[in-house]
Amino acid sequence: MSQSSDNQASTCLLQDVGVMRFNKEHMRLASYAAEFQELVDELRERPPETKDWQHIDALFSRILRVASGHFKVEEEMMSSQGYPGYASQKKQHDKFLKKMLEVQGEIRNRNIRFKDDFKSMLWDWLIHHINEVDVEYRAFFQGK
Repeated sequence: MSQSSDNQASTCLLQDVGVMRFNKEHMRLASYAAEFQELVDELRERPPETKDWQHIDALFSRILRVASGHFKVEEEMMSSQGYPGYASQKKQHDKFLKKMLEVQGEIRNRNIRFKDDFKSMLWDWLIHHINEVDVEYRAFFQGK
């Protein structure tokens, strides 16, 4: 799947949360999730080689870096604007990052079992969190 078709598919799946920067970051995370899914699908037929592990390491590092940076900015905006759902959002973000660090440990140990669990966890979390949790702040921030 090409990058543009990934973005088009992601656009259909992700709600507009009312903050352009956050929408763009959500799309970026979704494109990484799609890239990860393609890689995992390739590895169903064969064990990972060194180059595959290097790709997984790099991709996972990007996902973790973008997600943690996104959460930080999102939380700062929520806190500074007095968003009433801030505590719940922070708790969900922290739980997700904790899980991501656990998965990163599995990747570093070259544990191939991480791939299916992580693929579904990443997509499920992104879709649910953006479409059901983040979308709740749309009206709040647009009113500011």
